[in-house]
Amino acid sequence: MYLEGFPDPATATIEDLRDAYDRLLLQFPLPEGIEPVAGEAGGVPVLSVTAKGAARDKVLVWFHGGGYSMGSARGFQNLAHTLSRAAGVTVVVPDYRLSPEHVFPAALDDGAAVLSALVAECGAGNTAVGGDSAGGGLALAALTVLRDKGEALPGAAVFISPLLDLTASGASVDEFDGKDIAVSRGSILNISGAYLQGRDPKDPLVSPLFAELGGLPPALFMVGSGEVLLDDSRRAAASITSAGGSASVTLYDDMCHVWPLFAAILPEGVQAAEEAGAFIRKNLGL
Repeated sequence: MYLEGFPDPATATIEDLRDAYDRLLLQFPLPEGIEPVAGEAGGVPVLSVTAKGAARDKVLVWFHGGGYSMGSARGFQNLAHTLSRAAGVTVVVPDYRLSPEHVFPAALDDGAAVLSALVAECGAGNTAVGGDSAGGGLALAALTVLRDKGEALPGAAVFISPLLDLTASGASVDEFDGKDIAVSRGSILNISGAYLQGRDPKDPLVSPLFAELGGLPPALFMVGSGEVLLDDSRRAAASITSAGGSASVTLYDDMCHVWPLFAAILPEGVQAAEEAGAFIRKNLGL
């Protein structure tokens, strides 16, 4: 995924790209008095952010985006605070292992371990899960892993601009390729190559759009109306509902990929966070 102001991906190192991505997001500081807390869950490093007045015994596990190769809990601390304030819960962001150093299933193993540990610690009814972009795909895949193990699942799931299909087969890929400023068919295939390194992109643990999506918690998908990844959300929600579950998709007109990252300057980002927060509050009984 390419954003204006990034180093040239053709010549930059992965460390250069990661640093640029974090710097882009860290330009929005946390409010005074809000201090992230480093810890671990399931053996994985995590960062917890609790907005003023938010519950500490109810959590949202949030998997950050970045194409499985960029992003960090620290870089996503502002989004975590935005979601914590909206939902009234503590947001826990895992620092799962990144590619290309760590290929599939390293990120999924970390994601499932964190989610399993926090559901066990806090209780299913006190836990929600979600993610943006590749983190949305990781969240959905981790849910299917826990379900197939017979473990308790969180009470709600939220996805913002999720990347759920590393084969790039959605109609919206063709419709918006070259128009979406953040994601393209080429960037999806580059992500797939680095993350999978020869493994099958149709594997449902890689592209959870192709998984059996029954038996999952109520799900909310939010996506920009002109995103390459639009049909990932539409198809996943349809699959969940056809399997007897509850899922809805909210389209935000002309919003960029994962626009709530910029809630500090974008009213629609606040609006999306509030929608996610209300959904979480409802399903966790807040």
